[in-house]
Amino acid sequence: LLYAPFSLTNPPRYWQVKQQKDVIPAPLSWDDKDGRIALATRPGMGAFDIGRRTNVIVLASPFLSFDWQFNNTARVGDVELVLGFRRQAQGSWTESDLGSGKPTMDQEVRIAVGQYSAQYGEWYREYFDLATLYRRYWPDAKADEVRLVWIGVVPGDDHVADENSVIHLTHILLSR
Repeated sequence: LLYAPFSLTNPPRYWQVKQQKDVIPAPLSWDDKDGRIALATRPGMGAFDIGRRTNVIVLASPFLSFDWQFNNTARVGDVELVLGFRRQAQGSWTESDLGSGKPTMDQEVRIAVGQYSAQYGEWYREYFDLATLYRRYWPDAKADEVRLVWIGVVPGDDHVADENSVIHLTHILLSR
């Protein structure tokens, strides 16, 4: 989902990118970080919202993973991963469900990026079991009715990030 750079001013199909444009450095940019192409998020520089539509049955790709790295002023929750779920009967989706912009979501889960024990400059990998997440919200739903329809990254809403905070993200992947 997020493994290679693309234009942040003209994103590819299924992607949405919004960011404050009158600041330098921009809240979102691509960096070559330790030999990895990574999305540099600077939540202290202004608002941003980057994400991609998906239409994945949670049981078909039940695991989400991503790599992240903090600089020395970043804190847990400066950036959050946003997962949007929709309960949808099998066969009821259409190609328009993969259009542009954010889709209709029944439930949005926000996950703070980071760990309190993190060493700045070190890369970390996170794994999430999407099937467990969906069961928390829809314990009685049929397993084939819950779809992950959005994956995004936004500034955290629990505190104001330091102006110099940088969180690098890369290799956001869905897998089985």
